[in-house]
Amino acid sequence: MIVELLPEPELEFGAGRHVDIRFGLRNYGPITFDDPVAPHEIRLGIVGTAVTISGVKDWLAKCRNGVPAKVSKKPNLFPSFPGFNSEGCFRCEWVTSEKLEGTINPRLIESIIQTNVRDVGIPKLVELFIEECRRLCEKSSIDVLICAPPQDMLAYTDHGTTIISEDTVDETADPEPQDSEGNAEVGTDFHDMLKAHGMSLPKPIQMVRPATYDETITHSTHKGVVRRVQDPATRAWNFHTALYYKAGGTPWRLARSPSEYASCFVGVSFYRSRDKQRVFTSVAQVFNERGEGMILRGGEAKKSEDDRQHHLTREDMEALLHKGLTAFHREHKHWPARVVVHKTSAFNDDEMNGCDDALTKLHIASRDLISISDSFIRLYRPGSYPPLRGTFLSLDDRNSVLYTRGSIDFYQLYPGMYVPRTLAFVSADVEQPAKTLAKEILALTKMNWNNTQFDAAYPITIKAARQVGAILKYLDSDSPIQAGYAFYM
Repeated sequence: MIVELLPEPELEFGAGRHVDIRFGLRNYGPITFDDPVAPHEIRLGIVGTAVTISGVKDWLAKCRNGVPAKVSKKPNLFPSFPGFNSEGCFRCEWVTSEKLEGTINPRLIESIIQTNVRDVGIPKLVELFIEECRRLCEKSSIDVLICAPPQDMLAYTDHGTTIISEDTVDETADPEPQDSEGNAEVGTDFHDMLKAHGMSLPKPIQMVRPATYDETITHSTHKGVVRRVQDPATRAWNFHTALYYKAGGTPWRLARSPSEYASCFVGVSFYRSRDKQRVFTSVAQVFNERGEGMILRGGEAKKSEDDRQHHLTREDMEALLHKGLTAFHREHKHWPARVVVHKTSAFNDDEMNGCDDALTKLHIASRDLISISDSFIRLYRPGSYPPLRGTFLSLDDRNSVLYTRGSIDFYQLYPGMYVPRTLAFVSADVEQPAKTLAKEILALTKMNWNNTQFDAAYPITIKAARQVGAILKYLDSDSPIQAGYAFYM
């Protein structure tokens, strides 16, 4: 058994590298800083009531020239937001106008709330917003659609949720999944259904809750979790970074040595159908080092009698991976030299053989197959703070434990509220040593465009696959879906 501390992974930005997302963006600009296709002006379509549209526009205007840092003895955890304008670090600004606004009568929302139970009313409210988004897209050129539901509507859609989260998370970021398939058991979810129906739109949706822009709201509820609202500067960082990505920009990417193989990272998870009778292969989320991904939908998974986990057949695993890598080649014009598969359940022989079948046909020789799950193993160290993020425990040749959350030197504290959990990963069939795989997992936790605080619990491979599965359960298996990750975050 070996315990060691892995260095905090650096990220690559426009003109330099940094371990922290916000300092990296502020000092060096986004990775597409000088890219001719990078967005320099983002046309916003805004849908909501007259009050929420006004609230969003006023908040965006305040953020345009910057937001001061929270008063704190830990300035690295709470940096100021430098603004979102043509002279700032993003070299980008937003624009909107009355013709890009879709106003919904609050009385119409109220009539749906008053006369329908949630499972009937939420789909009606979703369609109300989607129809207005569609109307704006048909008559105007729009880059990102902002949906701004009022607080009384969200009180109705989120009714009955009382769990307090262990982290302070901004409204632009999603809480982690709650069940084994990665879906919170809270009935019909307005946010996820809105994103699912938004697959029919040509542009991605950014949902904004009133707690993001209204200083009088100190808590918000989402997916069964009551969450404290982050400080104003952090909310601005998270929102505008996600906005930049959804408009086609790349804020940062993994830092990779030229001597390393070009790797493609694939996340495989599972999601339950709405009637909870079937479990589908989630969706494999395929990433390269830039964080660019394609969304895929797999077939039905079956629970094994041997380990009580969900698995794919050899043929289905081969088809899923082949489809994903073909999409990767179509997007990036080259095949990866190495493929890394992260899966939320154990690999069985059929799944490993299916992966090999797909890679052999595509002449890809190098691959690592890894199972990732929550762990109950904890380590302790002297002092008041939990172990450092990056603490790596190798139990044996196959089993390892990694702290993706924990105390952070750069912040000079542990930014969570409760004892951090660890991730367990099993090297099912690998070529690289566990330490190298752990370094990659740690780096991939920093590839979430929704959250600029860099200590996410899960690598984006798993986070994205679960997030996508939570949305796709609201669509039929033959419904068309968007390939870009921007439509799901």
